[in-house]
Amino acid sequence: MQKLIIAIVVLSSSGALALEPLQVGSKHELFIDDHAVTRMDGLKRTLHQPEDIGANPVITCEHPWEHRRIPYGSVIWFPEEGRFKCWYLAMNIYDSRPGFRGYRKEHHVPIHEAAFICYAESKDGVTWTKPELGLHEFRGSKKNNIVLVSPGTHFDSTSVMYLPQDKQWPYRLMTFIGRWPYKEELVRKQWGDPPPFGIKRHGHYAFGSKDGIHWHELNDNEPVLRVSDRSMFWFDPQRQIFAGSAKRSHDGERAQAYAWSRDMLQWTVTPDWVHVADNLDHPGDESEAAYGFPYGSQWVGFAELRRERKNQTGVVDRGTIINWELLSSRDGRRWSRPFRRPFFADGPEDSWRYKVFKIFANPPVERDGRLMIYYGGKLGTVPVETGDQPFQALCLATLRKDGFVSLTAGEKSGQVITKPFVAAGGRLMLNVDVHENGEASVEVLDESGNPVRGFDLDSSIPLQGHDVEQAAGWKNEADWALLTGRKVALRIHLRQADLYAIWIENSP
Repeated sequence: MQKLIIAIVVLSSSGALALEPLQVGSKHELFIDDHAVTRMDGLKRTLHQPEDIGANPVITCEHPWEHRRIPYGSVIWFPEEGRFKCWYLAMNIYDSRPGFRGYRKEHHVPIHEAAFICYAESKDGVTWTKPELGLHEFRGSKKNNIVLVSPGTHFDSTSVMYLPQDKQWPYRLMTFIGRWPYKEELVRKQWGDPPPFGIKRHGHYAFGSKDGIHWHELNDNEPVLRVSDRSMFWFDPQRQIFAGSAKRSHDGERAQAYAWSRDMLQWTVTPDWVHVADNLDHPGDESEAAYGFPYGSQWVGFAELRRERKNQTGVVDRGTIINWELLSSRDGRRWSRPFRRPFFADGPEDSWRYKVFKIFANPPVERDGRLMIYYGGKLGTVPVETGDQPFQALCLATLRKDGFVSLTAGEKSGQVITKPFVAAGGRLMLNVDVHENGEASVEVLDESGNPVRGFDLDSSIPLQGHDVEQAAGWKNEADWALLTGRKVALRIHLRQADLYAIWIENSP
């Protein structure tokens, strides 16, 4: 009897999300988790990896002020202007800071030239131009695309947000500005007193802009958030707050806490963790960074894991490896990693995904049925600390729209039954990839779980092909709009097919 009581309690606790009503509307409902699922038979979840474009890298270091590396930044698509805009960090931390690893005295870079945030734009997201903005002088000339010069020893993670409803500062930027070394007594010993740079303390600083070109510091030469360098930020449109993953220490290891602000000036770092390496990860793994974004009816994100692999003697034999995993959330605050394997495939030495590649602070851009995912790639054939060629640059990979995760059926048929929801008018749409000799059919169930007459499996018109938008249909002119207002569920039958999302087109 005791065992039965315990089972009931566990079911009640773990089934809390299952009791939440499902709402299927114009926002795409993905199948990354079980939020929309009542039952699944004969299907498996498949994590899909983005594919690099052949033109990589799309923005590389070609001017003296860009140094050798572009590790971070943001890319945003502006449909009303028909162009992409990119803000990227160009930096040289090796040759600008005496005593830093790899410092080369013969290649010394003055501290005021160590890091710049630059601007580029593109019509297609692949071919970019770097306009001469005439804002900041570099070695006697303002013919460059620099929009911000670091007042400290360097910039680090840079996150740009666009809020068109904000009439004062529609463009917002958060970036880390460093004072290296970080300890005050070491700063004075290294650089003298006062040091030859302007900031008082290292941390994250806030900027605003009307046009994305001319930026104004919103804080008074003080950081708005005192967390470590690799922190990333975004805007939560539902709660109308700025949010982000703040790099902190968790049990002595790198981790990402959840932080939020209403004005981007006063921040709260909560006890919640966006991303922490745990006992399901390899010993020694750490959380390097995390970035989240609303997608369809939920939140999706990317998590950087920092991995070091040691041999039996404890010596690192593969070096540091930084790769991504997929993040998932239903509220934008509590996050999970449903797949404990890389979202990107590791790249060979001659690729721009060799061992280390960095998340850019922007959601994927959807164009022509594909998601464009930008990242800071690293080339393995160029020495990081001794060469002169660029070794980090902006790269681009693409993924099918909604294509993070699918419910996959092989040669044997499988099915998924959704949770009940109230049918809205319009058309029932599916993002489903039906392979050769495959099939996908949809039937509608009533509140008792029985097929609705005219919307049963035999009446379903099979879906075919690879289109990211396919409308469910039934014979004898049965129209989804006839079900408006009724509580229904879907039973989706698949064979040799991948189901990515469902939604209602033109729903109220």
